[in-house]
Order: sequence, then structure tokens, then C-alpha cells
Amino acid sequence: MTAYQIETKKQFTVAGLEMTINSQFNDFAGINREKTDFWTRINTDGSLAKLVSQAKDSSLYAVNEVVNNKMMHYAAVLPKNEQVAADRLIEFPGGTYLVVTGTAASQEELTAQLTGAVFGEILPQLTTYSYVGGPNAVQMQAVDDKFQGMALVPVVMN
Repeated sequence: MTAYQIETKKQFTVAGLEMTINSQFNDFAGINREKTDFWTRINTDGSLAKLVSQAKDSSLYAVNEVVNNKMMHYAAVLPKNEQVAADRLIEFPGGTYLVVTGTAASQEELTAQLTGAVFGEILPQLTTYSYVGGPNAVQMQAVDDKFQGMALVPVVMN
């Protein structure tokens, strides 16, 4: 099984550009295609660069959340201040998180690797903790032509 840790994290809020995922929850190929198209669009149209210019640090977040029964995906950053131009502020509560780290050649590869490990491998086998909803994210940074990061998934003790 992929290595993971259970850690206590402080509350934090990210500012994000949003998209609604239209694929079914179990259509992983469709979901990944929609996310790839979204990241391509925001990279091309300059909206991601504008968001990153308002960031407190160099971390970028790929966030997933269900809002009003809709699956949402965000490109997000920790904002420098509350005057950030974004579609939504996403609050991550303080508490217990499942944390999985990794490195990959691209943002897309890192996000897929970590999300797959969390939801396809670790959570189905984890007996002491459960994910009961709320936003989850992959926090990443570019380091030496690679992307390093960690999946952050809020969990509760069973």
C-alpha cells in the first residue's frame, strides 16, 4: 500500500477558479478529461497566472468538493489577502487529515497519482479513519522540473 500519514492540520482557506464536473462520479476517464481541459483553458487564457499573482506562496492546489450535489473542481492558491479575485473561497477545517506525498513530471500526473492512491487504494483499506466529505486537495509546487506535493483529505476516526 502507498505510504500515508494521519496528521492534524490547522484551518486554512484557499481562493480558487472553479468548474463544475459534468461526468458521473464513477466515470474517471471523463472526470480526468474535464479537469485536463479546465487546466489547459486557465493556463491558456491567463486566468491561472492572474490567480497565482495573488498567492501568498508558490503552492498551487487542485481542489475537489461537492457543493449543492454538484461535483466541483478548483485551481486554487493561498491568497495574500482577502481582496483576491477568485470564483470561490474554499475553507479547509482544522482537524485530522490523511496525507499522501509524491513527485511526478506534471501537475496532472501528480494529481492523478495522489488522488488515485487516496481514493482507490488507501481509503478503501483504512479501518481506523473514514473520509466523510468536505473539500480535499492536492497541494503542489514545481521543484527542479518536477512537481512535488501532497494529497490532503479530511478524515474522522471510526
